[in-house]
Amino acid sequence: MEAVRPGGIDCGKLLDGAQRNLPGVRPNGKFSKASMTGNKHSMSFMPNADTFRIATLHALKLLDSPRSETFDRITTLCSEMFECRFAFLSLIDEKRQWFMSAVGSELKETPRQDAFCNLTIRQSACLIIEDAQQDARFSSNPLVTGPPFLRAYMGFPVFGPEGTALGALCVAHDAPRQFSLEDQRQLERLAHVIEDLIAAHVQTSTVTQLNDQMLSESLALRKSNQLLQQAERVGKIGSFEIDLQSGELVFSDHLYDLSGICAGDPLDTRRALALYDQSDHPRIKTALQNAAATGESFDYQSDLIVAGGAVKRVRCVGERLACEQNGKSRLVGVVQDITEAHHAHLAMKRAADYDSLTCLFNRSAFDRNLQDRIRAHKQCNQALWLVLFDLDGFKDINDYCGHLIGDVVLEEMSARLQKSVPPDAVLARWGGDEFALLPPLGSSQTDIEQIVESALATIQTIVAVADHKLQLSATCGIAQFEDGMGTKELLRRADLALYDGKKRGRSSFHFYQRSLEKDNVARVSALRQVRSAIEEARLFAAYQPIIDLDDESVVGMEALMRIDTRAGNKLTATQVLPALLDPVVAREITERMLHFVCTDFTRLREACPQLGTISLNVTENDLLSRNFAHRFLDTLRGACIDPRGITLEITETMLLVNDSDTVRRVLQTVAKEGVNIALDDFGTGFSSLSHLRDFPISQVKIDKTFIQSMNRDRQARTIVGALIAMANKMDIEVVAEGIETPEQLDMVSRMGCRLGQGYLFSPALDASNLCMAGFRNQRKRA
Repeated sequence: MEAVRPGGIDCGKLLDGAQRNLPGVRPNGKFSKASMTGNKHSMSFMPNADTFRIATLHALKLLDSPRSETFDRITTLCSEMFECRFAFLSLIDEKRQWFMSAVGSELKETPRQDAFCNLTIRQSACLIIEDAQQDARFSSNPLVTGPPFLRAYMGFPVFGPEGTALGALCVAHDAPRQFSLEDQRQLERLAHVIEDLIAAHVQTSTVTQLNDQMLSESLALRKSNQLLQQAERVGKIGSFEIDLQSGELVFSDHLYDLSGICAGDPLDTRRALALYDQSDHPRIKTALQNAAATGESFDYQSDLIVAGGAVKRVRCVGERLACEQNGKSRLVGVVQDITEAHHAHLAMKRAADYDSLTCLFNRSAFDRNLQDRIRAHKQCNQALWLVLFDLDGFKDINDYCGHLIGDVVLEEMSARLQKSVPPDAVLARWGGDEFALLPPLGSSQTDIEQIVESALATIQTIVAVADHKLQLSATCGIAQFEDGMGTKELLRRADLALYDGKKRGRSSFHFYQRSLEKDNVARVSALRQVRSAIEEARLFAAYQPIIDLDDESVVGMEALMRIDTRAGNKLTATQVLPALLDPVVAREITERMLHFVCTDFTRLREACPQLGTISLNVTENDLLSRNFAHRFLDTLRGACIDPRGITLEITETMLLVNDSDTVRRVLQTVAKEGVNIALDDFGTGFSSLSHLRDFPISQVKIDKTFIQSMNRDRQARTIVGALIAMANKMDIEVVAEGIETPEQLDMVSRMGCRLGQGYLFSPALDASNLCMAGFRNQRKRA
């Protein structure tokens, strides 16, 4: 299908008067087009150049001509090829821009001063605007500020005789974008097609004047062939014809290139069909047969296996054409190589459904799978479970090893999880360090336990990343779907079970139980109170004195968290205890309490010259967080506080965690620098004696329940006496907590206890009131 350029017509006949002998119209009727650096540029600087250009435009009789399907095809092709919403072929006369063809807009014309193409023809070169709102030349243009709200633009001049710029071929978009050098070249080629078509228009007009209908049809055919070849090259398109009577198949040159068949090789429909993926053969045959029988057009996509085994994705569009002269019909169509667009579509679909780091389903895709499972459950009534995994301590890895290490850990964990769960399970990264799992439909509770135990065991092995050897674990929350339940409720229950597991015992799995709801209400309420107190600076430190029982001097203080409510009341830590079990909140409270202690330390020492240490309560989450010891000591050094003036209070339950080795190392590190370690609530745990031996404990605080029941309970008195005697023999300080009566004070003093704490001496006071009140006569005043 070789394109034939029109020729042999004297275009000068179209130009009246002074324009009859316009330069640049060759005897064969073709426009001579100068190079980008030649006469086109010089034309813009000729005297009265615009007057000459407009005269040429009128002489060619292009303005206000009927719409041309040929130009519409090109602008449509431009819009699709450059993926722009708008494409125009515009002509510029004295006062207006008139559109010979427009795609994406109903505009017929615009004032010349508003036309982007006006600048294109002035500079006689390609004009690119990546964002008109950011371009001072166009930011206030009504085509930018109002419909069609143009942002990006690329236009190339369309030249007439002697390089006269008649208008421009342009594409535009309502969002910013960039255009490549290849885009410019392709637009330039299409602009040259327009120029050729304008030349053909001139010739066709001349032929029309001469009433040579035969030659006019020949020119139209040549024009169509030229456009087809240009479109094939630019759009990676090939065309074909099938004679429905003889079965003869004809390929265009570019379709030979696209399919990998050598030009001239024998062709038939069987060989052409064999190029397609075999699984698509029935569908393609049906489409062609329907088109031949009913005239229905066809449009399908398939993989094309070209020579050498390479695979291309193609789109084939066609229809049946009837020939009136001989009654023969044929199928005609085009085949376009859409491999790049197809791959881009697949990549976008994958990006929409998969997490980029772990290659697991993302939350959106998991939600769809969950909804599908619920629908399947309703049909077959098989058990449906949801499991949520949360990596223990992952936040610390991110904070202290860096996000790159954290990303590697997440990739490793996701790979391990994927290998440990059944093939028909659905696994997704739920967010951060959380993963969601839908076990196979119909799994029993025993099946679920086996699946989860296998997954937890896989996670708990050591991960080696760079110079780090990281021991991870995970906690699971499990919930079963019940009729009438929505996806949000199922997720909420699994998350509630997960939270309960974090609180009761990590590295394990926990099923949802209805009894968790009451605890959850209390937790949510407490979290709301604490978080609002932190945000509004209503959380503060109160200090309760620790008294030398011999002379009642203040030798220590315990910093206790207090909250001022909006109603003016004060809350203790016990009243918001559920919130303190949240690891994130607990760590933030510890950081703030340490800040208060560092701020108040100096003035408390000045007010109480015999003050030895200030005690600070820490949690399991603090001790297991990365680099806690170093951060704690660095904070003290930054505040110029001697570590020997600080006591860390821990409870015995904190020494029973799975990772007790980490707790021991942290306590040994701070104790080596002089920090005192106090074991709070002593006597209520399970193995206090071994803890005194295995951990650097320098002080024990006898739980107040023993102290307050000594008067009426002989066993309590015996236990207190034994604990005091044992601690004294081990050279460990003893503090009797909760002393509220003179009788209790007298009893612990006679048992050999030297230090006491309780309301008999003073409640916990903020630093200001405490410094103003003094302590020596507190008990007597009370």
